[in-house]
Amino acid sequence: MLKKILRAALPALLTLAFAFGAVACGGGSGEDGPIGDPEGEELRVSYQQDSAEARVFTALASAFVADQKEKGNSVQITPIAISAADYNQSVLKMYNAETLPDVVYTYDDYASQWAENGVFENLDSYIQRDLDLTLYDENAFEAARVYEDSVYFAPREYNQPVVYVNAALMESYGIDVSQYADGWTWDEMVGLLEQIRAKMDEQPNREYLYPLDSSFEWAAMLNSFVRSEGGYLFDPETGTAGFDQPGTQAAVEKIMRLINDRLIADPRSNISGSTFLNGSAALWVMSRPRVSSCLDNEIELSFLPMPLMGEQEHYLCYGNTGYAISSISEKKELAWEFCKFVMSEKGQEVFSETGNCVPILLSMQQDENATWRQSLSGVDQSAFIRSEGDGYTYILSTYARGYDQSKERGIYTKVGQLIGEISNEQYGTAAAFCEYAQGQVNGVK
Repeated sequence: MLKKILRAALPALLTLAFAFGAVACGGGSGEDGPIGDPEGEELRVSYQQDSAEARVFTALASAFVADQKEKGNSVQITPIAISAADYNQSVLKMYNAETLPDVVYTYDDYASQWAENGVFENLDSYIQRDLDLTLYDENAFEAARVYEDSVYFAPREYNQPVVYVNAALMESYGIDVSQYADGWTWDEMVGLLEQIRAKMDEQPNREYLYPLDSSFEWAAMLNSFVRSEGGYLFDPETGTAGFDQPGTQAAVEKIMRLINDRLIADPRSNISGSTFLNGSAALWVMSRPRVSSCLDNEIELSFLPMPLMGEQEHYLCYGNTGYAISSISEKKELAWEFCKFVMSEKGQEVFSETGNCVPILLSMQQDENATWRQSLSGVDQSAFIRSEGDGYTYILSTYARGYDQSKERGIYTKVGQLIGEISNEQYGTAAAFCEYAQGQVNGVK
């Protein structure tokens, strides 16, 4: 039953900036209309409204309808398009209006507040009944344990940062990066960036070229880098920011140096991904879901593992997206069938065909001939999966999890905004910036 108390208990949630949001115009149907049998049982499923995600959703929904038909069931999927602006407001509005879709597309870094407040269904009993977790990457499900060690969304892929390489651009510069395929260090990466910068400075459009497309605003990259330097961004046990820590300040100083040396673009004037996707950057730190965007932009890709950051312990974040079941859905079993299909070998195969998936099934992850590797035939894609002895300690990218669920995403958002301001001349030094950032993060309401 709907918890009307949310109207009073969660007003602060309306101010948080989430990665995707508002229901599309037109009463909630997706832009391409329902999928499946018009006379079949309707299942309303949300998806993020961008071209890459629309492709993934359409493929999964169509395959699920076909799978249900083979089982003698008639189903119609009604897509609910969600934009990238006001997800938080939209979920709250739909929940309070009792119009929340049966299945809700979600990220691991904001699902905890909806789990805590009863918006998402606890999936533990479904998983215990129907899944053999030994067949899956345990980290995929760990990322979905967003509240009180319970799973609140069905993970659909495994993601960790890798280094995207514009292979054609590197070839034109005569730079061979194959020596780093089996692992490298941060210092080696900086050395490569300096080598690329020297080549770019010979170009007439050098002012618009950068060796590395900055991703430091991204929680998965920033948290990995800061933790590897011995600092932290936020301590959920004490509820305080870590910008006053020497390791955090050291990380900020290194980011500032990259900006000053023009090894990365000034984050105040560039959106992460823009320079790589338009062919003006040689490298980009990103995870698997952006592969199709690169292919759409006709970028010839290769990949390198993340360099070992830090001097002693090296951290690398992981996470994923997936599908939650609305706690107010009257079709929870059918919603679970959709989630279960996405996690099945058949569903993972369909998702893999889009090029944006690293499967959560271990057998598919390790198979050198698996479909997810074939979208880039002949390209080594082992950087996308964990390997024994790679030197990294793997941690969740959600660095505030376990704190105050209504504030967690606000903290991520605030830190990302601050990193976007890091080159502002008013700070001058890393210490001055960190002093300002400490107060800003501790002041998140």
